[in-house]
Amino acid sequence: MELIDYTIDKEYERSVGFSSIGAQTKYFKDGYWYKKNNAGYEGMAEAICSDVLGFTNVRNYVSYEACRINGFSGCRSKNFLDAKSEAFVSLGSAFRFSYGADLSNKVYTYRNADDRIRFVIDFVYEFTGLDCTEYLCTILNFDMLVLNTDRHFYNMGFIKSDSGYRFAPIFDNGAALLSNMSVFPPDKSVEDNIDSAVSKPFCGSFERQALVLGSNLKIDYEGLVPYIETVSHFRVKEVLRLQVDRYKNYFPALNEISFPKTAKKP
Repeated sequence: MELIDYTIDKEYERSVGFSSIGAQTKYFKDGYWYKKNNAGYEGMAEAICSDVLGFTNVRNYVSYEACRINGFSGCRSKNFLDAKSEAFVSLGSAFRFSYGADLSNKVYTYRNADDRIRFVIDFVYEFTGLDCTEYLCTILNFDMLVLNTDRHFYNMGFIKSDSGYRFAPIFDNGAALLSNMSVFPPDKSVEDNIDSAVSKPFCGSFERQALVLGSNLKIDYEGLVPYIETVSHFRVKEVLRLQVDRYKNYFPALNEISFPKTAKKP
């Protein structure tokens, strides 16, 4: 399918904020964010990850469209804020506002992923009054499924409005599915690239940090498996095939009535 090419003037260019994989050119126009690829096929990864979320029990996520922006590959997404009354507050900025310190540095003063995650849960409750256990559980499990190597404390957080706080949708999955070609070179096998993928922000193992809170993610395998076969990018298709097969006994089917609250090791 041919991608739509959006022409966006430089006046709509915006500050990119935080990213551990380098600067990306972003634009904001008419309620949509546009983001050019920086290190591979991030735009495609964003779009496919949001498609995959559509085959789960998760409802609070941002949908992305793979596209071209001024001739360059990328993606676009609708702004998830009401610009007049809402603001996104990341976990990182909330901690810096409260303590004048970096949350990433703080969590690594604790010995293991369990203690680091518990610290963040306690901080979020202190700051907002919200229990973020389920929110973190969903993100860490989805990151494990799609191998998002760029989860950090500035793409997790909450929306502040006059009525208080609520959790932000899941967004910024562009570093998933081995999209960074410099980190995951094409001359290396998909299996070897998967094995070398390192997670964030609580430890370097996707499974170790996901297992702390168990699993709350359910998957519609009857819809997802056929969808994977429609993906045109060979490497992305193979990553999804391997990851879904790897965790098919860990994530329950969406149509199951119940599942264990404490997950077993994959």
